Amino acid sequence: MKSKFLSSFLVLFSTVCFGVTDSVQAQSILLEPNNVTAIQLEMLRPNAHYTDISNSSFTFFLSGRVRVGRDHLLRAEVPFVNYKEEGGVEYWRTPEDDSQFGNPYLGLDVGSPESGFQGEFGVRAPVVSELTETAAAGSGSDYIERIEAFLPDLVPIYMGLNYRVKTENGFGMRFRMVPVFWIWVGERSEVDNDIYVLYSGQAWYQDKKVGVGGGITGRIITTGDASGFDERSFHQFDFFANYTFGTWMPGFQIRFPLDDSIRARGINPTYSLSLGWKL
Repeated sequence: MKSKFLSSFLVLFSTVCFGVTDSVQAQSILLEPNNVTAIQLEMLRPNAHYTDISNSSFTFFLSGRVRVGRDHLLRAEVPFVNYKEEGGVEYWRTPEDDSQFGNPYLGLDVGSPESGFQGEFGVRAPVVSELTETAAAGSGSDYIERIEAFLPDLVPIYMGLNYRVKTENGFGMRFRMVPVFWIWVGERSEVDNDIYVLYSGQAWYQDKKVGVGGGITGRIITTGDASGFDERSFHQFDFFANYTFGTWMPGFQIRFPLDDSIRARGINPTYSLSLGWKL
């Protein structure tokens, strides 16, 4: 198995997401340009197929980044999920109607955010203490990049590298590899710690107004007793577009799961909107 806890999470997630899973770095790597001082709000919508959810059911990520010196970016993020089922749930449970904050992130990027290598260091505080249906819905909305945002009793530590290439005519590429150390605390402190690796490659075009791009993101577990690459990893294809007018940066993102095991659980594309404000 990929990990005992992650396996348990996916079971709960797929159960909840008979209401949620047909949709369903701190700041998403899909938010480009990624090198300016700004505040970003992302809103991810579960696309429920088996369960009726309210129009107010969203996962939110409020993030900010501030340039500290020439080659340092300080990043922070606060996750929040609001989840309400209006019908279609299993007979043995009542419809969920709850909201909660997730595990906040604080990190530092070291190196040029325009081109070349950049180090990425960060940690999440263990605010979530119980794996509820609402927390599962929050984690499942971005299960590759930010599953740690709503997992309980977990202190994930991120330490990795980014490499960016940008041309004068507006084309760019980004490659990322970030090990994530899962350290369990609280009631789960006896659980074996795990090490995951996040990796991705994106290409995009960005001029003064419009940006559009796409790429592949993945996550693999390096610990545990799983056998084979397919058993240890998840992947998705990402598409993103944004428009800049003045200090505002609205955007649109789609995440397409690429793994048969994930699609079999009912997880189909997740759609999200973002709004950034350059400071």
